[in-house]
Amino acid sequence: MEGENQLIKITQLPVIEEHLRGLKEQVERETAEAMSLVCNEETIQTVKAKRAELNKMFTELEAQRKPVKAAILAPYERFETVYKECVTELFKRADADLKGKIDETENEIKSRCEKRLREYFDELCAVEGLDFLTFEQAGVKVDMASSKQKTPKKLMDQLKAFVDNAAADVKAISAMENAAEIMVEYKNGYTLANAVSLVNLRYERIAAEKAEQETRKSREERAEETVSKVEAVAPPTIVEAPKEAEKPLKCSFTVYGTKEQLRKLKRFMIQEGIRYE
Repeated sequence: MEGENQLIKITQLPVIEEHLRGLKEQVERETAEAMSLVCNEETIQTVKAKRAELNKMFTELEAQRKPVKAAILAPYERFETVYKECVTELFKRADADLKGKIDETENEIKSRCEKRLREYFDELCAVEGLDFLTFEQAGVKVDMASSKQKTPKKLMDQLKAFVDNAAADVKAISAMENAAEIMVEYKNGYTLANAVSLVNLRYERIAAEKAEQETRKSREERAEETVSKVEAVAPPTIVEAPKEAEKPLKCSFTVYGTKEQLRKLKRFMIQEGIRYE
């Protein structure tokens, strides 16, 4: 691979290409021979050696290719530097300058158009008494095509349709139950359907909470009534005077039992004259 196959000498690209095409035959021969080898326990060392030989050949060629690439690219890189300085940067500078002027002019044209549209929108809202609406809610996009027109009819129609729809919603809300609350939600940016749904859901939750409170209160009243009836039918307490005065003792304990068992315990204590707290 040395000697005639060296690519150290830098010549014109077509000459290098021709030399490489001649080298291709040798590379194909070497690689084909290597791939024809059969690899088994007896030949594995031979296959490894052949692979190492191919890798060495490729590494040598790669080492020669890189300086050739650098030498070939160097003139172009110098050319590209001069080209950027003499052509690219000048065109880009001019393009940026013109783009800035165009954008500034177009923005001014669109700004004037938007101002007229906002004034028209305010007039529509004033007629319908919809001071809570904003121009942005209408979703109007002011473009150059509309801005160039003496009267941007398409965008004006879009604004009128938006205001008319809002006026119809407000009229429908005024005839509804809970109109004030629905209107609050509508002004917060909800659609008519969502505003109605939100308020209805709120009242449903309030009603459910009130029903639960009533049920709980009724259950507690029935429990108190039952205890009162039991206490009312308890037998009178008969307390016999002790033959000898005994000093009362205090005993604290915790009782576990069903409601009926506790009631029986209470009656027993009453019957026995046991004071409890």
